[in-house]
Amino acid sequence: MYSRQMTPPPEKLVSQGKPVFGTFDGTPPSLDICGVNRPFGVLPLPPFVTDLRIRSSLAYVFNTEEYIGVVSFLDIKIVGHGEVLFWNKKTGRKYAYHTITGPRRRLISKNTRQGGCISFGRRRYIRLAWDMDKKVMSLVFNLKGDSVRPDITAAFKSDLGDSTFRDMSAVLPAPTMRRCQALWVMTASLLGTLSLNQKGQNQVSSDLQGQALFKSVRSYNKLRTKRREVWGMGKIREKSVAFSICSSSLDAVNPDIYNENVLFVDGELTPLPPVKITFPFGIGGRWIIQDTENMVDLSFTPLGDHSRIVSLFILRAQKHIMYGTFEGVLKNKDGEEIHLKEFPGVVRKQLMRL
Repeated sequence: MYSRQMTPPPEKLVSQGKPVFGTFDGTPPSLDICGVNRPFGVLPLPPFVTDLRIRSSLAYVFNTEEYIGVVSFLDIKIVGHGEVLFWNKKTGRKYAYHTITGPRRRLISKNTRQGGCISFGRRRYIRLAWDMDKKVMSLVFNLKGDSVRPDITAAFKSDLGDSTFRDMSAVLPAPTMRRCQALWVMTASLLGTLSLNQKGQNQVSSDLQGQALFKSVRSYNKLRTKRREVWGMGKIREKSVAFSICSSSLDAVNPDIYNENVLFVDGELTPLPPVKITFPFGIGGRWIIQDTENMVDLSFTPLGDHSRIVSLFILRAQKHIMYGTFEGVLKNKDGEEIHLKEFPGVVRKQLMRL
């Protein structure tokens, strides 16, 4: 049975110019990886220059009985990009809105105790905030539509003190030990409301209940970075199940020791082994998610898709996001099999060029 050592989080993720590698049960006070010495080779560039290569991203994936989607942000310091994307699971209709944020010191907060991410667009207001002392995370968005898309307002709230909450963090080689990426993953239940208004017709979904999965990543990127990610969350036999699995060009050279894959079951955390994510039948066909440790054996069938190309000055990102269902088996750290059938989730394929 695969296992990965988990330790308490350090106070700082970079010590004397070197990353503090590991997988941590909990989260450090700050997700800050600035100050790594010579992350891109032997050239003696000062840290304030190499720190400009750090890219931050954030994803908030939510699933309720009626809706499933993801709110995502990308922060390249010069400019930022935010997107709200979700589907009505009953009708299959997609709602997609995005916004560009002008230059600011930081779009995505490093602070893991109390922080957030806010886009103040005139037609696109999106705010995701967390307060670990008050044990709450909230998401609010107010999106203006057009002749095709409705106006949308939503407010979600998660209690970070209930039994379904759990978080973990990690500092991983990216892919060599010279540079790193840091990530923070958490899951919790959610309550909220969502309202759609189009041509005077208002449709309100109140008392929404479901699950949310949050992921924040900061990394020293290559000139080309590829990521394939799968996120699933829902209920199985009254147990809250969520997982986050990723395969990328930043994967550590020793992924058995350092990787970001994790499974949550009713607040219990299981580190997962490195996983291969493929789509042998085409990106719109069935995806295969498997490991070599017999802990992950899943397939994903897309039901709705969305693609976008984002060009922001020195950065170009190609994203393909789909929602659908998982089938297969996961194993937790005790060897218990968790059988998934028509289990809801979201996958994302992304290419980022600097």
